[in-house]
Amino acid sequence: MLRQESTRLRHAAERGNLSSRKDSSNVLSRQMRWASIGALLLVLSTWTHAQYELPDEIFARTLLIRSGNEMATALKFDHGGRIYLVTTRHLGATLPMRSAVVQVWHGSWIDLQTNRVLLPASMNVDLAVLETDEKIGRPYKVAPSSEVLTTGQKVWYMGWLAPIPRPKLPESIPKTSRPLIPEIPLVSVGTITAIDPRRPDSFEIRVDGAYNLRMASGPIVYWSPVHRDFELLAVIERNQRQAVSASINGNPPQEVVKSGILNGYGFDVVIDTIAASTAQQSNAEPH
Repeated sequence: MLRQESTRLRHAAERGNLSSRKDSSNVLSRQMRWASIGALLLVLSTWTHAQYELPDEIFARTLLIRSGNEMATALKFDHGGRIYLVTTRHLGATLPMRSAVVQVWHGSWIDLQTNRVLLPASMNVDLAVLETDEKIGRPYKVAPSSEVLTTGQKVWYMGWLAPIPRPKLPESIPKTSRPLIPEIPLVSVGTITAIDPRRPDSFEIRVDGAYNLRMASGPIVYWSPVHRDFELLAVIERNQRQAVSASINGNPPQEVVKSGILNGYGFDVVIDTIAASTAQQSNAEPH
């Protein structure tokens, strides 16, 4: 009888210990889950603070696109109520002039049908403008500058180097219609050192260190003290003539410019390219 009672008590104790271990495990699991969420929110807070000066709109308009193995940054640009993608001639040259399909990175590669590939008249301008079917009800808030700028102006320039997979979030985080972690391109700061309106790449920007050619055609923006808002200054020139193949931070070699100077095409080049193509298309139509 005593042995049976001892056995019963031992089993009860083991069950209690097991239950205690399960409870401890559940508590630990919850603590780890909330710690993960806390860490994620801290990262988001730090990320947001680092980019707080710039509006979200310009990040959403700065895309990574590809055609085959060729990748480039592209800027969504509105003109006449239609959306165009401003990218490099280097990429545009790989596309058919009509009905080209490019892929846009949004956590995965997504096909985008375009109408026409528009190229500037000068072969020396390394830009291409992809006409899309997308329409916009009102112009973007961050618009091209209409001011006369001076040297010494602080600017932000941005672009993509490679696709960045979206991190897997804990299951306990509520689902939202928009990504919890925004897609933000690489952003750097520079200073205008020269302006030559006679050249299509009229803006010269002093930058810290090297920049990757894949950032080419990304936007250059500045804070307008007149309009008290951010405005578009230019898009980054793809400076192939000064590019070298180099490995940065141990990564595979890529084409970079180490001169410390970045040039930007003013948006007159983009608008003139669209206008010339529209006029040509209108003249070709039967009257």
